[in-house]
Amino acid sequence: MKPGASTMEKPNGTPDSPCLRSLTEPVLNAQLLLAYAAEAGIDLQPETIKAIVRMRHCCETGQIPADLVELETQFVQATKTLAKAVSPVTVISLRASYDKRPDLSLIGRFRALLWRSPPQVSLAILSVRRFRFLAFVVLVFLLFVQIYWVIGSSLTTDVDATLKQKEKDEMQLTLLQKEQQRLNRQEETLFAELPAKSAQKQEQTEAELKRIDSELDKKRDEISTIQARMNTYELAVGLNYEILGAWNNCWKWPAQQAGRLVGDRQNTGADNSEPAEDPYQGLLRAQKTANFALNAMQLYLLPILYGLLGAITYVLRTLAEQIRTLTYTPETDIGFRLRMNLGALAGLVIVWFIKKDGEAQLPFDSLSQYAIAFAAGYSVELLFAAMDRVIGAFSSNTAAQESRKAPASQAQGGGQGNG
Repeated sequence: MKPGASTMEKPNGTPDSPCLRSLTEPVLNAQLLLAYAAEAGIDLQPETIKAIVRMRHCCETGQIPADLVELETQFVQATKTLAKAVSPVTVISLRASYDKRPDLSLIGRFRALLWRSPPQVSLAILSVRRFRFLAFVVLVFLLFVQIYWVIGSSLTTDVDATLKQKEKDEMQLTLLQKEQQRLNRQEETLFAELPAKSAQKQEQTEAELKRIDSELDKKRDEISTIQARMNTYELAVGLNYEILGAWNNCWKWPAQQAGRLVGDRQNTGADNSEPAEDPYQGLLRAQKTANFALNAMQLYLLPILYGLLGAITYVLRTLAEQIRTLTYTPETDIGFRLRMNLGALAGLVIVWFIKKDGEAQLPFDSLSQYAIAFAAGYSVELLFAAMDRVIGAFSSNTAAQESRKAPASQAQGGGQGNG
């Protein structure tokens, strides 16, 4: 007989005794545990099995035995022994795994439309489906945020490199132009002094002029190369500004919609005629704005999501083990939900402990902060146990100091009294 499929039907005409009716549910529970023990190969004493079978027979037939009190006592003792033998499996866990009921979830209703009847599922299957769907949603959202962060980080890095190279080229171009002007003035001065010099001096001056012409040619080539590169910056700046602006709009749009919902509609009809902004200034402003969003995601949103994902991973692993061992109960869902909240909090908190000036501290140098946040969400107990030990160390030190102060104050008070 499969556990969970036990029923007791009294034959027609059997007197319905209130005493036996009150024992129907305990007998069904004991029968369920007995069926599980038989399937699992758990050894039981014959007296335990006999007491449960006799009570079930009395409830099915409706016949009240003469030794009902003794039988009920034996039944209670047998149920207690049976519960200890099959522990940690309980009646609640077996019913959560075996009892079927109509699936009223969204997926169940969709299947009911296809098959014209609601499918029958157990509470354990519903819990697995619920947490599996939640894990899928968190994973997809995490991947979206992570990809979005990687794109923004790459854009800001490219923009920063472009702006730095542009600034470097501008400084080099200014120096080259100044050097060119100096050589031009030096060349003009030598040309003006050339007729007044002797033949020997003129030859030296002409040699100097040739050297200056050669240097001027080199300067012109360098200036033309930098100017050509500066022209490419215009296109790169415009393209980066457009892409970075689109990236910023992805997170600005929800904030703007939230502002409209709150009631901030004053600027909807404002005049948008503004003077044209310098492309480089606009790109710099977009970069600064993007950096704010990137820092917020890196320090807060992503650690929370990774901690939440670690907690859900632990929940799925634990849930699979409980279903395999038939120890799942609906009450464990409450603990699972609380653990998910703690996992998200642990993922955020652990980053505060291991981050200092943007660098991971020992012993986490070889791990990224997201891997540590995931591990913290998966093993919430380790993080909070460490925090409890730290707090306990401070509390014990404070208590020891107070205990040392108490005898000293009593001795001082006794000395004053004697005086």
